Amino acid sequence: MMGQEFSGILRERITIERQTGSRDALASAEPEYITIGEFWAAAEALDGGSASEAESRSAMPRWRFILRETQAIKPGDRLLWGDRVMAIASVILEHRLIPKTILQAEEKR
Repeated sequence: MMGQEFSGILRERITIERQTGSRDALASAEPEYITIGEFWAAAEALDGGSASEAESRSAMPRWRFILRETQAIKPGDRLLWGDRVMAIASVILEHRLIPKTILQAEEKR
């Protein structure tokens, strides 16, 4: 796959955010996020896992996102895609042929 061909599949705009470590007056974590970056990505729906997990009423959709290589994203970061909010479960840096980052994320309720 050539670089130009790889760029052609990156059609979705995603935003990555990370929760700040700030605390309020009672020392509880405030739900504030800082933007790590906006990226072009390819999105792909994943299966629901094992049969028992996939058929569970509480199973949330899982997605794989492929984007240009970046080391700024960490598991636990928040991914925003349109009106969807997801938690990043894993980050894989792949260096074969074309360096890229592969994210696996699960939608949040």
